[in-house]
Amino acid sequence: MNKLFYKTINIHTTFELPKIKWSRFIGDIFHVENKDDVEQFLQQIKDKYPDATHHCYAYKYDVKHALDIFGNTVFSTKENKANDDGEPTGTAGKPILNTIEKNQIFNVLIVVTRYFGGTMLGAGGLVQAYGNCAKKTLENTKTQEAEILTTIQFTYNFDFMPAIRNLLNKYHTKIIEEKYDKDVYMKISLNSWYLTGFKKDIFDISKGTVSVITNAVK
Repeated sequence: MNKLFYKTINIHTTFELPKIKWSRFIGDIFHVENKDDVEQFLQQIKDKYPDATHHCYAYKYDVKHALDIFGNTVFSTKENKANDDGEPTGTAGKPILNTIEKNQIFNVLIVVTRYFGGTMLGAGGLVQAYGNCAKKTLENTKTQEAEILTTIQFTYNFDFMPAIRNLLNKYHTKIIEEKYDKDVYMKISLNSWYLTGFKKDIFDISKGTVSVITNAVK
């Protein structure tokens, strides 16, 4: 069975370029899932390099997917941002973000910290330095595939339990919550690629008595 995966990272990595006209450029890359993660890691970098001149960064998180006109899966993110942190507009955050997008990697934050060395690099020099530092930082970290998961909930009659248990195994679901009362309540996650098939199968098994409520895609 097919699955939906996107490329991300699983560990924090730091990489420093050789000095460029006495300026230091230090890259840090993190896996992020939300705004709180971004703010936490930005503060961590500011605490780590409190006397640095700039902390420029870019991030992309909250993955979504769609199909193009040829039926191919296309990934994008709901949240992305580039920040120059005082460098000339477009010379720092944008080349970092371009590196992330060029490598089609998601749920990441890259911060490039600069210690000014006393010599101006010019706009072109800054773009090259920040972009190259982000590129090298990404090249020196470990990437992995992560699933795009959908969280769903539904309630069913006990009579359908054996068939639904088989269905859960078929679609490699993860049970998040399960409650027993007059009926069985379940909250599960499964790969988003399976959602349509799962909803059809559970509808058929229950003869239309069970409907699936989709909570979130992540």
